[in-house]
Amino acid sequence: MPVSKTRVKKRDKKKATSAARKRKRCGMPRATVSMEPKEFELKTCEGGFVKLRRMSYGELLASNDMAFQVNVEAREGSSDPQMGASMSSARIAEFRFKCCIVDHNLENEAGTRLEFSNSQTVHLLDPNIGQEVDQLINDLHNWEKNLPNSEKPSNDTSSAENGQVSIPAESLTSQSSS
Repeated sequence: MPVSKTRVKKRDKKKATSAARKRKRCGMPRATVSMEPKEFELKTCEGGFVKLRRMSYGELLASNDMAFQVNVEAREGSSDPQMGASMSSARIAEFRFKCCIVDHNLENEAGTRLEFSNSQTVHLLDPNIGQEVDQLINDLHNWEKNLPNSEKPSNDTSSAENGQVSIPAESLTSQSSS
């Protein structure tokens, strides 16, 4: 007996929904970046705010790639190539501001809203405001700061002071008895 197309679609949809429910029950963690922006009031610009989103890992890698550009040049009449590395913090800031600033209420002296999609806008910012926004972006992408347990101080037995590590005696005895 042939199965109708409608019945097949319903069955396939039911399987897909069932698989999604099963993943949720198994507690599979989400591993993609949230595009939900966070709003920050600026301390360096009274009444100012920025809404920032986190970069994806790919965007973060692209930002890091911009940090170091290696140049290799061959000079005429020379068999030795010249190699150099340059670091462009301006290009990185332009990229990160463009990627991360979702909304803001910042404007120029003429009252026009700043457009961070234009790379030159970063260069117009007051240095204090630019540094504050840059620090907010850094904090948003610092995985050590964003871990829920990173604010708890570690116990004394796991810290290394003056290059010496203290190991609890009970851990030594448990290892030697096994």
